[in-house]
Amino acid sequence: MKKNKLTMAVAAGIAGVAGMANAAQYVNPEGTGQVLIYPYYSVNNDLNTLYTVVNTTADTKAVKVRFLEGENSLEVLDFNVYLSAYDVWSGALVPTTSTVGSHAGEPSAMHITGDTSCAPFLQKAGQEFLPFTIDADLDNGNKSMRRATDGHFEVLEMATFNGSTIGWADHGGTGVPGNCGAIEADWDDNGIYNTGDEDLVTGGLFGAVGIYNVGEGVGMTYDAIAIEEFWAGAAGNHSEPGSLLPSLNEGDVEVTIFDEGVAVNSIFNSGAEAVSALFTKQSIYNEYALDTVVNGKTEWVVTFPTKRFHVDVAPAPAVPPFTTVWNGVNSCHEFGMSIYDREEQSAVVTNGSVSPRPPVGSNPQLCKEANVVEFVLPGGAVGAESSIMGSDNLVSVTTPGNAVTENGWAAMSFSDAAYVTASAAGPDYLGLPVVGFAAQQYTNAGAAAGLLAQYAGLFVHKGNVVSN
Repeated sequence: MKKNKLTMAVAAGIAGVAGMANAAQYVNPEGTGQVLIYPYYSVNNDLNTLYTVVNTTADTKAVKVRFLEGENSLEVLDFNVYLSAYDVWSGALVPTTSTVGSHAGEPSAMHITGDTSCAPFLQKAGQEFLPFTIDADLDNGNKSMRRATDGHFEVLEMATFNGSTIGWADHGGTGVPGNCGAIEADWDDNGIYNTGDEDLVTGGLFGAVGIYNVGEGVGMTYDAIAIEEFWAGAAGNHSEPGSLLPSLNEGDVEVTIFDEGVAVNSIFNSGAEAVSALFTKQSIYNEYALDTVVNGKTEWVVTFPTKRFHVDVAPAPAVPPFTTVWNGVNSCHEFGMSIYDREEQSAVVTNGSVSPRPPVGSNPQLCKEANVVEFVLPGGAVGAESSIMGSDNLVSVTTPGNAVTENGWAAMSFSDAAYVTASAAGPDYLGLPVVGFAAQQYTNAGAAAGLLAQYAGLFVHKGNVVSN
Protein backbone atom coordinates (compact mmCIF):
# COMPACT_ATOMS: atom_id res chain seq x y z
CA MET A 1 0.00 0.00 0.00
CA LYS A 2 1.68 3.21 -1.16
CA LYS A 3 0.62 6.63 0.04
CA ASN A 4 3.40 8.81 -1.37
CA LYS A 5 0.84 11.06 -3.10
CA LEU A 6 -0.65 12.30 0.18
CA THR A 7 0.70 15.33 1.95
CA MET A 8 0.47 15.33 5.71
CA ALA A 9 -2.40 17.83 5.56
CA VAL A 10 -4.45 15.77 3.12
CA ALA A 11 -3.66 12.59 5.03
CA ALA A 12 -4.92 14.16 8.24
CA GLY A 13 -8.12 15.32 6.55
CA ILE A 14 -8.79 11.95 4.99
CA ALA A 15 -8.12 10.18 8.28
CA GLY A 16 -10.63 12.46 9.96
CA VAL A 17 -13.29 11.68 7.38
CA ALA A 18 -12.53 7.96 7.57
CA GLY A 19 -13.26 8.04 11.27
CA MET A 20 -16.77 9.39 10.72
CA ALA A 21 -19.62 6.91 10.55
CA ASN A 22 -21.70 6.79 7.36
CA ALA A 23 -19.50 9.34 5.56
CA ALA A 24 -18.76 7.58 2.26
CA GLN A 25 -19.87 4.64 0.19
CA TYR A 26 -18.09 1.33 0.67
CA VAL A 27 -18.39 -2.36 -0.16
CA ASN A 28 -20.02 -3.86 2.92
CA PRO A 29 -18.33 -7.13 3.94
CA GLU A 30 -21.50 -7.96 5.90
CA GLY A 31 -23.35 -8.27 2.58
CA THR A 32 -26.13 -5.68 2.99
CA GLY A 33 -26.46 -2.23 1.46
CA GLN A 34 -28.31 0.33 -0.63
CA VAL A 35 -27.00 -1.03 -3.96
CA LEU A 36 -26.47 -4.64 -5.04
CA ILE A 37 -24.15 -5.70 -7.86
CA TYR A 38 -24.78 -9.14 -9.38
CA PRO A 39 -21.65 -9.94 -11.43
CA TYR A 40 -23.15 -12.33 -13.99
CA TYR A 41 -26.22 -13.93 -15.52
CA SER A 42 -26.50 -16.34 -18.44
CA VAL A 43 -29.27 -18.10 -20.36
CA ASN A 44 -26.85 -19.69 -22.81
CA ASN A 45 -26.12 -23.41 -22.87
CA ASP A 46 -29.66 -24.09 -21.53
CA LEU A 47 -28.90 -22.18 -18.33
CA ASN A 48 -31.50 -20.51 -16.12
CA THR A 49 -30.47 -17.68 -13.78
CA LEU A 50 -32.57 -17.27 -10.62
CA TYR A 51 -32.14 -14.33 -8.28
CA THR A 52 -33.50 -12.75 -5.10
CA VAL A 53 -33.60 -9.29 -3.49
CA VAL A 54 -34.23 -9.31 0.26
CA ASN A 55 -35.38 -6.38 2.41
CA THR A 56 -34.10 -6.94 5.94
CA THR A 57 -35.70 -3.76 7.32
CA ALA A 58 -39.11 -2.62 8.55
CA ASP A 59 -39.16 0.06 5.83
CA THR A 60 -41.14 -0.07 2.61
CA LYS A 61 -38.67 0.41 -0.23
CA ALA A 62 -38.66 1.22 -3.94
CA VAL A 63 -35.83 -0.49 -5.78
CA LYS A 64 -34.71 -0.34 -9.40
CA VAL A 65 -33.88 -3.71 -10.97
CA ARG A 66 -31.68 -3.32 -14.05
CA PHE A 67 -30.31 -5.98 -16.44
CA LEU A 68 -27.32 -5.06 -18.62
CA GLU A 69 -26.17 -7.00 -21.66
CA GLY A 70 -22.66 -8.44 -21.67
CA GLU A 71 -20.86 -6.51 -24.41
CA ASN A 72 -21.29 -2.86 -23.41
CA SER A 73 -23.65 -2.92 -20.38
CA LEU A 74 -26.57 -1.51 -22.34
CA GLU A 75 -29.88 -1.76 -20.49
CA VAL A 76 -32.10 -4.54 -21.78
CA LEU A 77 -34.69 -4.52 -18.99
CA ASP A 78 -35.46 -2.03 -16.17
CA PHE A 79 -38.37 -2.05 -13.73
CA ASN A 80 -39.35 -0.88 -10.25
CA VAL A 81 -40.19 -3.18 -7.34
CA TYR A 82 -41.92 -2.01 -4.16
CA LEU A 83 -40.76 -4.14 -1.25
CA SER A 84 -42.82 -4.13 1.90
CA ALA A 85 -41.22 -4.65 5.31
CA TYR A 86 -39.09 -7.83 5.40
CA ASP A 87 -40.19 -8.67 1.85
CA VAL A 88 -38.36 -10.76 -0.78
CA TRP A 89 -38.48 -10.27 -4.54
CA SER A 90 -37.51 -13.20 -6.73
CA GLY A 91 -37.26 -13.73 -10.46
CA ALA A 92 -35.70 -15.91 -13.12
CA LEU A 93 -34.08 -15.46 -16.51
CA VAL A 94 -34.66 -18.19 -19.08
CA PRO A 95 -33.65 -18.59 -22.73
CA THR A 96 -36.10 -17.52 -25.40
CA THR A 97 -36.29 -16.43 -29.00
CA SER A 98 -37.01 -12.77 -29.56
CA THR A 99 -40.32 -11.74 -31.06
CA VAL A 100 -39.56 -8.00 -31.05
CA GLY A 101 -39.53 -6.27 -34.44
CA SER A 102 -36.53 -6.97 -36.64
CA HIS A 103 -35.00 -9.11 -33.89
CA ALA A 104 -37.60 -11.85 -34.29
CA GLY A 105 -35.89 -15.24 -34.27
CA GLU A 106 -32.73 -14.09 -32.49
CA PRO A 107 -31.60 -15.80 -29.26
CA SER A 108 -32.64 -13.71 -26.28
CA ALA A 109 -33.62 -13.86 -22.61
CA MET A 110 -36.96 -13.66 -20.83
CA HIS A 111 -37.66 -12.56 -17.27
CA ILE A 112 -40.35 -14.50 -15.42
CA THR A 113 -41.60 -14.31 -11.84
CA GLY A 114 -44.36 -15.66 -9.65
CA ASP A 115 -43.62 -13.09 -6.94
CA THR A 116 -46.60 -11.04 -5.79
CA SER A 117 -44.65 -7.93 -4.72
CA CYS A 118 -45.67 -4.79 -6.58
CA ALA A 119 -43.74 -4.32 -9.84
CA PRO A 120 -45.74 -1.78 -11.88
CA PHE A 121 -46.18 -2.51 -15.61
CA LEU A 122 -43.94 -5.62 -15.53
CA GLN A 123 -45.30 -8.62 -17.44
CA LYS A 124 -44.65 -11.11 -14.68
CA ALA A 125 -45.60 -14.21 -16.67
CA GLY A 126 -42.86 -13.44 -19.19
CA GLN A 127 -41.11 -10.23 -20.22
CA GLU A 128 -38.63 -10.48 -23.08
CA PHE A 129 -35.44 -8.46 -22.91
CA LEU A 130 -35.82 -5.37 -25.07
CA PRO A 131 -33.56 -4.24 -27.95
CA PHE A 132 -33.97 -0.46 -27.85
CA THR A 133 -30.56 0.49 -26.45
CA ILE A 134 -28.83 -2.15 -28.57
CA ASP A 135 -30.58 -0.76 -31.66
CA ALA A 136 -29.08 2.65 -30.87
CA ASP A 137 -25.53 1.30 -30.56
CA LEU A 138 -22.76 2.35 -32.94
CA ASP A 139 -22.17 -0.67 -35.19
CA ASN A 140 -25.03 -1.80 -37.43
CA GLY A 141 -23.49 -5.25 -37.68
CA ASN A 142 -23.56 -5.85 -33.93
CA LYS A 143 -27.16 -5.37 -32.87
CA SER A 144 -28.37 -8.92 -32.29
CA MET A 145 -30.24 -9.81 -29.11
CA ARG A 146 -27.63 -12.57 -28.71
CA ARG A 147 -25.72 -9.82 -26.87
CA ALA A 148 -28.31 -9.96 -24.09
CA THR A 149 -28.06 -13.69 -23.38
CA ASP A 150 -25.38 -13.03 -20.79
CA GLY A 151 -24.30 -9.99 -18.81
CA HIS A 152 -24.73 -8.65 -15.30
CA PHE A 153 -27.39 -6.81 -13.30
CA GLU A 154 -27.81 -4.36 -10.45
CA VAL A 155 -30.40 -3.29 -7.89
CA LEU A 156 -30.50 0.28 -6.54
CA GLU A 157 -32.61 1.42 -3.60
CA MET A 158 -34.41 4.61 -4.64
CA ALA A 159 -36.51 5.56 -1.59
CA THR A 160 -38.38 4.50 1.50
CA PHE A 161 -41.88 5.82 2.29
CA ASN A 162 -43.77 7.46 5.13
CA GLY A 163 -47.33 7.67 3.75
CA SER A 164 -49.89 5.89 1.59
CA THR A 165 -47.35 3.84 -0.34
CA ILE A 166 -46.66 1.75 2.77
CA GLY A 167 -50.19 0.37 2.83
CA TRP A 168 -50.35 -0.04 -0.95
CA ALA A 169 -47.19 -2.19 -0.97
CA ASP A 170 -47.89 -4.12 2.25
CA HIS A 171 -48.84 -7.79 1.81
CA GLY A 172 -50.96 -7.96 4.94
CA GLY A 173 -52.34 -11.38 5.81
CA THR A 174 -53.02 -12.42 2.22
CA GLY A 175 -49.52 -12.28 0.75
CA VAL A 176 -50.72 -9.82 -1.89
CA PRO A 177 -49.94 -6.06 -1.87
CA GLY A 178 -52.79 -3.91 -0.62
CA ASN A 179 -53.11 -1.74 -3.73
CA CYS A 180 -50.38 -2.11 -6.34
CA GLY A 181 -52.77 -0.56 -8.82
CA ALA A 182 -52.61 2.74 -6.94
CA ILE A 183 -48.83 2.85 -7.29
CA GLU A 184 -49.09 2.03 -10.99
CA ALA A 185 -51.81 4.61 -11.56
CA ASP A 186 -49.77 7.32 -9.86
CA TRP A 187 -46.94 6.77 -12.34
CA ASP A 188 -49.22 6.24 -15.33
CA ASP A 189 -50.84 9.67 -15.47
CA ASN A 190 -47.79 11.93 -15.84
CA GLY A 191 -44.58 10.00 -15.08
CA ILE A 192 -44.34 11.70 -11.67
CA TYR A 193 -44.99 10.05 -8.31
CA ASN A 194 -47.51 12.62 -7.05
CA THR A 195 -48.18 10.80 -3.80
CA GLY A 196 -44.90 12.34 -2.72
CA ASP A 197 -44.35 10.30 0.43
CA GLU A 198 -40.72 9.37 -0.28
CA ASP A 199 -38.25 9.24 2.59
CA LEU A 200 -34.50 8.64 2.96
CA VAL A 201 -32.95 5.37 1.78
CA THR A 202 -31.93 3.08 4.63
CA GLY A 203 -30.11 0.13 3.04
CA GLY A 204 -30.39 -3.36 4.45
CA LEU A 205 -30.77 -5.10 1.07
CA PHE A 206 -29.06 -8.36 0.19
CA GLY A 207 -29.40 -10.75 -2.71
CA ALA A 208 -28.27 -14.01 -4.23
CA VAL A 209 -28.11 -15.79 -7.59
CA GLY A 210 -28.34 -19.39 -8.69
CA ILE A 211 -27.22 -20.41 -12.20
CA TYR A 212 -28.70 -23.79 -13.08
CA ASN A 213 -28.45 -26.23 -15.96
CA VAL A 214 -31.65 -28.17 -15.39
CA GLY A 215 -30.94 -30.78 -18.05
CA GLU A 216 -27.52 -31.64 -16.63
CA GLY A 217 -28.61 -31.33 -13.01
CA VAL A 218 -25.96 -28.82 -11.92
CA GLY A 219 -26.14 -25.46 -10.21
CA MET A 220 -23.85 -22.73 -8.91
CA THR A 221 -24.68 -19.91 -6.52
CA TYR A 222 -23.22 -16.60 -5.40
CA ASP A 223 -24.12 -13.61 -3.22
CA ALA A 224 -24.64 -10.13 -4.62
CA ILE A 225 -22.01 -7.52 -3.73
CA ALA A 226 -23.47 -4.84 -1.47
CA ILE A 227 -22.54 -1.14 -1.55
CA GLU A 228 -23.49 0.69 1.62
CA GLU A 229 -23.92 4.48 1.92
CA PHE A 230 -24.19 4.80 -1.86
CA TRP A 231 -26.43 7.83 -1.36
CA ALA A 232 -24.52 8.93 1.79
CA GLY A 233 -27.57 10.49 3.40
CA ALA A 234 -29.12 11.83 0.20
CA ALA A 235 -32.79 11.19 -0.48
CA GLY A 236 -32.13 8.94 -3.46
CA ASN A 237 -33.91 9.20 -6.80
CA HIS A 238 -37.34 7.59 -7.04
CA SER A 239 -37.61 7.39 -10.82
CA GLU A 240 -40.50 6.06 -12.86
CA PRO A 241 -40.62 2.39 -13.94
CA GLY A 242 -38.48 1.81 -17.00
CA SER A 243 -36.34 4.91 -16.45
CA LEU A 244 -32.61 4.47 -16.94
CA LEU A 245 -32.14 6.44 -13.72
CA PRO A 246 -30.91 6.20 -11.07
CA SER A 247 -27.56 4.87 -12.19
CA LEU A 248 -24.25 4.09 -10.52
CA ASN A 249 -23.15 7.58 -11.54
CA GLU A 250 -25.52 9.21 -9.01
CA GLY A 251 -23.90 7.98 -5.83
CA ASP A 252 -21.65 9.79 -3.37
CA VAL A 253 -18.26 10.80 -4.81
CA GLU A 254 -16.44 9.84 -1.62
CA VAL A 255 -15.54 6.23 -0.91
CA THR A 256 -13.92 4.20 1.82
CA ILE A 257 -11.65 1.42 0.58
CA PHE A 258 -9.95 -1.19 2.73
CA ASP A 259 -6.34 -1.32 1.55
CA GLU A 260 -4.41 -4.05 3.38
CA GLY A 261 -6.96 -3.84 6.17
CA VAL A 262 -6.68 -0.07 6.56
CA ALA A 263 -9.76 2.10 5.83
CA VAL A 264 -8.74 4.91 3.47
CA ASN A 265 -11.00 7.59 1.96
CA SER A 266 -10.78 9.20 -1.46
CA ILE A 267 -12.96 11.73 -3.28
CA PHE A 268 -13.56 11.36 -7.02
CA ASN A 269 -14.85 13.60 -9.77
CA SER A 270 -18.01 11.56 -10.44
CA GLY A 271 -20.14 8.91 -8.81
CA ALA A 272 -19.20 6.39 -11.49
CA GLU A 273 -15.49 6.87 -10.85
CA ALA A 274 -16.13 6.47 -7.12
CA VAL A 275 -17.88 3.12 -7.66
CA SER A 276 -15.08 2.10 -10.03
CA ALA A 277 -12.55 2.77 -7.28
CA LEU A 278 -14.47 0.46 -4.94
CA PHE A 279 -13.87 -2.45 -7.32
CA THR A 280 -10.44 -1.59 -8.72
CA LYS A 281 -7.87 -4.36 -8.46
CA GLN A 282 -4.42 -4.53 -9.97
CA SER A 283 -4.61 -8.32 -9.89
CA ILE A 284 -7.20 -11.01 -9.30
CA TYR A 285 -6.51 -14.59 -8.27
CA ASN A 286 -8.42 -17.83 -8.50
CA GLU A 287 -8.05 -21.55 -9.17
CA TYR A 288 -8.70 -23.90 -12.08
CA ALA A 289 -9.42 -27.65 -12.12
CA LEU A 290 -9.35 -29.64 -15.36
CA ASP A 291 -9.17 -33.27 -14.17
CA THR A 292 -9.74 -35.36 -17.29
CA VAL A 293 -11.01 -38.36 -15.27
CA VAL A 294 -14.13 -36.32 -14.41
CA ASN A 295 -14.18 -34.11 -17.53
CA GLY A 296 -13.19 -31.09 -15.46
CA LYS A 297 -14.01 -27.62 -16.81
CA THR A 298 -13.11 -24.20 -15.45
CA GLU A 299 -14.17 -20.73 -16.58
CA TRP A 300 -13.52 -17.36 -15.01
CA VAL A 301 -16.18 -14.68 -15.26
CA VAL A 302 -14.44 -11.28 -15.40
CA THR A 303 -16.97 -8.45 -15.30
CA PHE A 304 -16.28 -4.70 -15.37
CA PRO A 305 -19.52 -3.39 -13.78
CA THR A 306 -18.79 0.31 -14.37
CA LYS A 307 -17.05 0.09 -17.73
CA ARG A 308 -19.89 1.70 -19.69
CA PHE A 309 -19.46 5.01 -17.87
CA HIS A 310 -15.81 5.11 -18.94
CA VAL A 311 -15.89 3.83 -22.54
CA ASP A 312 -19.34 4.53 -24.01
CA VAL A 313 -18.41 8.18 -24.45
CA ALA A 314 -17.34 8.56 -28.11
CA PRO A 315 -16.27 10.89 -29.61
CA ALA A 316 -14.75 11.90 -26.26
CA PRO A 317 -11.72 9.92 -25.08
CA ALA A 318 -12.19 7.10 -22.60
CA VAL A 319 -12.37 8.04 -18.93
CA PRO A 320 -9.58 6.40 -16.90
CA PRO A 321 -8.84 3.78 -15.78
CA PHE A 322 -10.16 2.44 -19.10
CA THR A 323 -8.19 3.56 -22.12
CA THR A 324 -10.17 2.71 -25.29
CA VAL A 325 -13.69 3.83 -26.18
CA TRP A 326 -16.48 1.47 -27.20
CA ASN A 327 -16.66 1.37 -31.00
CA GLY A 328 -19.88 -0.62 -31.30
CA VAL A 329 -18.09 -3.97 -31.22
CA ASN A 330 -15.20 -3.83 -28.75
CA SER A 331 -13.38 -1.82 -26.13
CA CYS A 332 -10.23 -3.87 -25.56
CA HIS A 333 -7.86 -3.74 -22.61
CA GLU A 334 -4.71 -5.77 -22.12
CA PHE A 335 -4.16 -8.09 -19.21
CA GLY A 336 -1.32 -10.29 -18.05
CA MET A 337 -1.73 -13.80 -16.73
CA SER A 338 0.59 -16.18 -14.93
CA ILE A 339 -0.59 -19.77 -14.41
CA TYR A 340 0.77 -22.23 -11.85
CA ASP A 341 -0.11 -25.90 -11.47
CA ARG A 342 -0.36 -27.40 -7.98
CA GLU A 343 3.29 -28.48 -8.03
CA GLU A 344 4.81 -25.08 -8.88
CA GLN A 345 5.12 -25.55 -12.64
CA SER A 346 4.24 -22.27 -14.30
CA ALA A 347 3.72 -20.40 -17.54
CA VAL A 348 3.02 -16.82 -18.57
CA VAL A 349 0.13 -16.41 -20.98
CA THR A 350 1.34 -14.95 -24.27
CA ASN A 351 -0.38 -14.07 -27.51
CA GLY A 352 0.21 -17.63 -28.72
CA SER A 353 -1.78 -19.27 -25.93
CA VAL A 354 -5.03 -17.34 -26.03
CA SER A 355 -7.93 -17.47 -28.42
CA PRO A 356 -8.77 -15.25 -30.21
CA ARG A 357 -5.15 -14.27 -30.61
CA PRO A 358 -4.16 -10.62 -30.31
CA PRO A 359 -1.67 -9.08 -32.75
CA VAL A 360 1.87 -10.41 -32.53
CA GLY A 361 3.74 -8.72 -29.72
CA SER A 362 0.61 -7.74 -27.85
CA ASN A 363 -0.68 -9.01 -24.54
CA PRO A 364 -4.04 -10.81 -24.45
CA GLN A 365 -7.09 -8.58 -24.16
CA LEU A 366 -10.55 -8.46 -22.63
CA CYS A 367 -12.88 -6.57 -24.97
CA LYS A 368 -16.36 -6.82 -23.43
CA GLU A 369 -18.08 -5.80 -20.22
CA ALA A 370 -18.77 -9.36 -19.04
CA ASN A 371 -15.96 -11.64 -20.22
CA VAL A 372 -15.55 -15.39 -19.83
CA VAL A 373 -12.02 -16.81 -19.69
CA GLU A 374 -11.96 -20.55 -20.35
CA PHE A 375 -9.01 -22.67 -19.23
CA VAL A 376 -7.95 -25.55 -21.48
CA LEU A 377 -5.23 -28.18 -21.23
CA PRO A 378 -2.41 -28.15 -23.83
CA GLY A 379 -3.84 -29.41 -27.10
CA GLY A 380 -7.41 -28.99 -25.84
CA ALA A 381 -10.20 -27.93 -28.15
CA VAL A 382 -11.42 -24.33 -28.10
CA GLY A 383 -14.96 -23.62 -29.22
CA ALA A 384 -16.78 -20.47 -30.28
CA GLU A 385 -18.69 -20.52 -26.98
CA SER A 386 -17.52 -21.40 -23.49
CA SER A 387 -18.40 -24.89 -22.32
CA ILE A 388 -20.07 -24.00 -18.98
CA MET A 389 -21.64 -20.54 -19.43
CA GLY A 390 -22.09 -20.78 -23.19
CA SER A 391 -20.68 -17.28 -23.64
CA ASP A 392 -19.23 -15.98 -26.89
CA ASN A 393 -17.59 -13.08 -25.01
CA LEU A 394 -14.77 -15.57 -24.76
CA VAL A 395 -11.03 -15.68 -24.24
CA SER A 396 -9.35 -19.08 -23.87
CA VAL A 397 -6.03 -19.68 -22.09
CA THR A 398 -3.86 -22.80 -22.12
CA THR A 399 -2.41 -24.21 -18.91
CA PRO A 400 1.36 -24.89 -18.58
CA GLY A 401 2.76 -27.44 -21.01
CA ASN A 402 5.24 -28.61 -18.39
CA ALA A 403 2.55 -29.16 -15.74
CA VAL A 404 2.53 -32.30 -13.62
CA THR A 405 -1.04 -31.74 -12.41
CA GLU A 406 -4.24 -30.77 -14.22
CA ASN A 407 -5.14 -28.26 -11.52
CA GLY A 408 -3.69 -25.04 -10.22
CA TRP A 409 -4.24 -21.32 -9.88
CA ALA A 410 -3.68 -18.18 -11.91
CA ALA A 411 -3.10 -14.48 -11.43
CA MET A 412 -4.66 -12.04 -13.91
CA SER A 413 -3.05 -8.60 -13.75
CA PHE A 414 -4.10 -5.17 -15.02
CA SER A 415 -0.71 -3.45 -14.89
CA ASP A 416 -0.80 -0.97 -17.77
CA ALA A 417 0.54 2.33 -16.43
CA ALA A 418 -2.58 4.10 -17.75
CA TYR A 419 -4.96 1.98 -15.67
CA VAL A 420 -5.43 4.55 -12.89
CA THR A 421 -8.66 5.67 -11.22
CA ALA A 422 -7.51 9.15 -10.24
CA SER A 423 -8.98 10.88 -7.20
CA ALA A 424 -9.57 14.56 -6.53
CA ALA A 425 -8.37 14.02 -2.95
CA GLY A 426 -6.79 10.97 -1.40
CA PRO A 427 -5.10 7.98 -3.03
CA ASP A 428 -5.47 6.97 -6.66
CA TYR A 429 -6.12 3.28 -7.39
CA LEU A 430 -4.21 1.21 -9.93
CA GLY A 431 -5.78 -1.46 -12.14
CA LEU A 432 -9.32 -1.96 -13.45
CA PRO A 433 -12.68 -2.22 -11.62
CA VAL A 434 -13.46 -5.92 -11.73
CA VAL A 435 -15.81 -8.46 -10.12
CA GLY A 436 -16.51 -12.11 -10.86
CA PHE A 437 -15.77 -15.70 -10.00
CA ALA A 438 -14.39 -19.03 -11.18
CA ALA A 439 -16.93 -21.68 -12.20
CA GLN A 440 -15.98 -25.36 -12.18
CA GLN A 441 -17.98 -28.32 -13.47
CA TYR A 442 -17.31 -32.07 -13.37
CA THR A 443 -18.96 -35.18 -14.82
CA ASN A 444 -18.38 -38.47 -12.97
CA ALA A 445 -19.37 -41.53 -14.96
CA GLY A 446 -18.17 -43.89 -12.21
CA ALA A 447 -20.04 -42.54 -9.18
CA ALA A 448 -22.20 -45.70 -8.95
CA ALA A 449 -23.51 -48.43 -11.22
CA GLY A 450 -25.73 -46.87 -13.87
CA LEU A 451 -25.30 -43.37 -12.42
CA LEU A 452 -23.87 -40.30 -14.15
CA ALA A 453 -23.13 -37.69 -11.50
CA GLN A 454 -22.69 -33.96 -12.17
CA TYR A 455 -21.02 -31.49 -9.81
CA ALA A 456 -20.34 -27.76 -9.98
CA GLY A 457 -18.88 -25.04 -7.81
CA LEU A 458 -18.37 -21.30 -7.87
CA PHE A 459 -15.51 -19.40 -6.23
CA VAL A 460 -15.35 -15.59 -5.95
CA HIS A 461 -12.16 -13.91 -7.20
CA LYS A 462 -9.60 -12.69 -4.72
CA GLY A 463 -7.78 -9.46 -5.50
CA ASN A 464 -4.92 -7.08 -4.86
CA VAL A 465 -5.58 -3.38 -4.11
CA VAL A 466 -2.74 -1.01 -5.02
CA SER A 467 -2.90 2.73 -4.35
CA ASN A 468 -0.54 5.64 -4.72
